[in-house]
Amino acid sequence: MKNFSLFPLFANNSLRVVKFVKFAIIALLLCGCFSSHYERTENFQFLWKIGDLQKAGVEADRLSRDGPKRDRLLYYLEQGAVARMQGDQKKSIAALDYASREYDHWFGPHLRTETKISEELLSTIGSAELKPYKSRIYERVMLRTYQAHNYLLEGDRGRARAEIFKTRQAIQDSTDIWKLELEVAREQSKKRKVDLGKTLSDHMVGSSLYQERKKIQSLVPANLSKFVNPAAVYFEALYFLHGATQQEDYTKAEYSLRQLVSIYPDNPWILEDYQTAKSGRKEISPSTYVFFETGRAPVRLERRFDLPLYFFSATSRIPYLGIAFPLLRTNDQYLADLDVSFSKDRNQTVGTELLADMDAIVAQEFDQYFEIELSKAITAALSKGGLQYLATDAVRAENDLTRAVVGAGAGILAQLTTRADLRSWSTLPKQIRFCKIPTPKDQLLTLAGTGTKLSTEVTLPSKHTNLVWVRSISAFTPLRVVGICSLSHK
Repeated sequence: MKNFSLFPLFANNSLRVVKFVKFAIIALLLCGCFSSHYERTENFQFLWKIGDLQKAGVEADRLSRDGPKRDRLLYYLEQGAVARMQGDQKKSIAALDYASREYDHWFGPHLRTETKISEELLSTIGSAELKPYKSRIYERVMLRTYQAHNYLLEGDRGRARAEIFKTRQAIQDSTDIWKLELEVAREQSKKRKVDLGKTLSDHMVGSSLYQERKKIQSLVPANLSKFVNPAAVYFEALYFLHGATQQEDYTKAEYSLRQLVSIYPDNPWILEDYQTAKSGRKEISPSTYVFFETGRAPVRLERRFDLPLYFFSATSRIPYLGIAFPLLRTNDQYLADLDVSFSKDRNQTVGTELLADMDAIVAQEFDQYFEIELSKAITAALSKGGLQYLATDAVRAENDLTRAVVGAGAGILAQLTTRADLRSWSTLPKQIRFCKIPTPKDQLLTLAGTGTKLSTEVTLPSKHTNLVWVRSISAFTPLRVVGICSLSHK
């Protein structure tokens, strides 16, 4: 990733500054930066929220086809999730495959991407949303998990296996990418003589930004490993445990289940599977697993903060810097649990247990990237402030009208383009819950939303070990069976 600075472009050249201000305003207007991601996707978000999947699918198709090219990866993730929920696996596979290829395009095998000057320039003087969207870590893990499940539903175990391996690789790659991005963020801060460590230290205690960060940190349990999604880990473990074709598959399952036991040491279903994996033998009695995705993942909201800024040089000082920074807001309207009834008269009912808290997973990643995001916000604010100063200083000798126009233009440019990046994969769930039951002899289940009248009947494809994947957007939208497949290797 290349470092980039605006200031050498304009040093000691007043005419260039004035022309640049004019060009920047015109360019930003033409490229549509004043149409934010939120504004472009507002209709899609509403349709998804109320559970109108048909219209939401049409809107997702439109966004992936006609939306800004820089956001296509995100729109294909949305399209793939909606198609998956509609039971259209082929369309979902195609959309998620496009998103995967876009990610590979940006990072490649060596996890490095060349940042174009035009991208860096627009994101520095404009909105952070002007840079191409390259996805977040938890999104890449869910992309691989969804795609593996899609292939299982299509009966393609080979490709499902390949996607499962990519899930682990996505976590490792993301750790490396995070380290690279953190290095770049610190270099950028040092380049501008900003002491980011001191800015992030106890001097922030009591500030509103500090308090907001503490709220986000409070969502994360202490035993959640960095960048780990327990649902993805469990899905991987079940694939190897029940579809084992060689002894080392049990070893893979044992490794994943050991990790889950450290997170959920008292969950009887996980403990039972762990003991089975350690034994290296298949379960004697077939089981059926129900994965229940519920609610909506946290969204990003923008808030402006006046940040006390510290420099390495005692002679350099800006007491407070205004920045636009993203915050997380959880969506708390959701179906809390699912009752799974089985046996001949449906007289046995089991509830679900928490497997993956997406609020916690998203919050943990947000906190990990806090320093990086803060560095970007400071860099953008300083660049715009510097440009504003250079523009007004360059026309001090001009007439009143010229000074007024340039000053107003630079001010408007800084105000309108001081925006945080609020993009994220919005169709992900708030939680992924699960349960494990003996596969009923009649192969019939009844799924019902706890405390609601929402219910649906399910017929299992086999008397062996099965996986039923269910989705609920809210307590007021119908339950959707995403897909049912056998986990047993034929």
